Amino acid sequence: MKTKMKNAGAYVAIALFISVFLSSSFAASFQQPSIITQHPVSTLDSTTISSLNWAGYAAASGTTPSPTVTAVYGSWIVQKVQATLGSKYSSQWIGIGGFFSGDKSLIQTGTESDSGNGKTKYAVWWETLPKAETAISQPVSPGDVMSASIVCVSSCVSGTQTWTITVHDVTKGWTFAKTLSYSSSLKSAEWIEERPALCLILVCKLTNLANFGTAKYGQVYTSIAGTGFATIGATTAAIGGLPNIEISMTGSSGGAVIAQPSPLSADGSSFIVNRQ
Repeated sequence: MKTKMKNAGAYVAIALFISVFLSSSFAASFQQPSIITQHPVSTLDSTTISSLNWAGYAAASGTTPSPTVTAVYGSWIVQKVQATLGSKYSSQWIGIGGFFSGDKSLIQTGTESDSGNGKTKYAVWWETLPKAETAISQPVSPGDVMSASIVCVSSCVSGTQTWTITVHDVTKGWTFAKTLSYSSSLKSAEWIEERPALCLILVCKLTNLANFGTAKYGQVYTSIAGTGFATIGATTAAIGGLPNIEISMTGSSGGAVIAQPSPLSADGSSFIVNRQ
């Protein structure tokens, strides 16, 4: 049986998104400010944790993490959100870094599913904190099967590494790849459903989470082998084969859960997140 951390209101490193409203247009741009909120934990000494903005799973080398995470592999089905008059946001992504206390690094890629003004918007992006998010100029639609990886290809130790980010829309048939230099902590891998933050000028606050119903992650749901995996040290394994932690999202500190991941699948690679 899994036990929850006593600090139920603690929340993990945030990946914040700016959504700028121009005239009557909804979510005109998606960018991330160089802002990191408090991190909740320095070790994996619990099996579950609650967060104000993340739901999903994180994995690391062990109870006390070492900088040995060099790849993360994920897949998901782009979630469909309900059109709403008020603005609501959600994001699905994989990443490395940013989970543990004091870790201000995070390299990530994913998709966005948002609603507002009676419309919906879907987008795909990559990002390296603290730099702004970069949109990928390719179409995505609800129901698309996505595959992504973030792999360290050289200098994979503390300092500046070389990374390749790859995103593939299996449904539409396009692939995006980007190789870049980045200084990651190499301490954690993540598979996340996120409630982004809305930033106008210098003021940021968490948004309302879009109603996405059920979000599906990993090879069991996408039929893409080897996704829902990470490379930590000399081991490449599914989430369940690595030291990991389950993250549920709450609407407020100590409040009710608004996005809950399921237990991992039998092969340890896959899970769903239910909007509560």
